[in-house]
Amino acid sequence: MHLSWTAHGNQEHYLWHLADGNEVRVVDGHHGHQEFMEPEEAFLAALASCHLLSFLTEAAREGLAVTSYDDDPQGILGQNDQAKIYMQTMVLQPLVTFSGEQPSIATIQALHQRAHEKCFIAQSVRSEVRIEPRK
Repeated sequence: MHLSWTAHGNQEHYLWHLADGNEVRVVDGHHGHQEFMEPEEAFLAALASCHLLSFLTEAAREGLAVTSYDDDPQGILGQNDQAKIYMQTMVLQPLVTFSGEQPSIATIQALHQRAHEKCFIAQSVRSEVRIEPRK
């Protein structure tokens, strides 16, 4: 990945140049541009992606075949004791379906807990991370 920003008049965004040649336009606040990604969205997406991959690994170890995984992660910004803005809480809301018989809610929760413990991004942040599976 390569990051670039160039002063161009009223340009409010910068680019992430991905290894495959694609670019992601990033902006601090949408400023009415839905096609841009905000850094805090990328942070949340990275956490959600890490959890997804860890969950798929844990499910496979249990012999469970996941057929779909959908998440609507949410991030809540807050202020710390020094009045600095930070990502206070990150809530993952995965909805997982499996082929064949669905595992019990307890099994799914245990898989999410193991996935959370093995997700290196979740283990790298000081934000509260909550996992609230949907049924």
